[in-house]
Amino acid sequence: MIYYHCSPTHNLTLLQPSVSKYFGKPRQVCMTVSLPMALFYAVKNFEYTYGYTGDGQIYYEEYFPDALRTLYAGKSASLYTCAPTDPQPTRIPNEVVSAQPVPVLSETFIPDAYEALLAEEAKGTLRIFRYETLSENRMDWIIQAEAAEIREKRLWENNSPEADYFRLHYPDSWRLAQREL
Repeated sequence: MIYYHCSPTHNLTLLQPSVSKYFGKPRQVCMTVSLPMALFYAVKNFEYTYGYTGDGQIYYEEYFPDALRTLYAGKSASLYTCAPTDPQPTRIPNEVVSAQPVPVLSETFIPDAYEALLAEEAKGTLRIFRYETLSENRMDWIIQAEAAEIREKRLWENNSPEADYFRLHYPDSWRLAQREL
């Protein structure tokens, strides 16, 4: 079976296991059979707000205004295909991992990840829930969830890029987290 791996790093011939410093996963190569899911990893970010509907449709939910454009527009990436020898499924739909290096079969240059994601939406392989269409209850949930993340990581204690990201994009959550100290 052929799997996708997307990265902002170009010209890879071998996917090396690595550790994400933000998600607490073990050293591994992550891959997917879902092209839209792979495209989310065209950028390195502190969060990936995608999921699956009850009927298995992948979606992206904007947690702040114009999030998809802000995070992905103008960002190039490489979409790699590979065939790992011993892929291990994870709890995430369509995802497999390998603890061993995985040879690249092919590389496709993605000039603009935002445009690639919009093309997937147009084909019907991806649903995008835009911030301005979210219900008030959903927006309240996002504020609470992001405040919990800020508290859990104690982001107010440092001037890291991750703290700057949350401070900029989630000001209501940032204020709520600080009030609850």
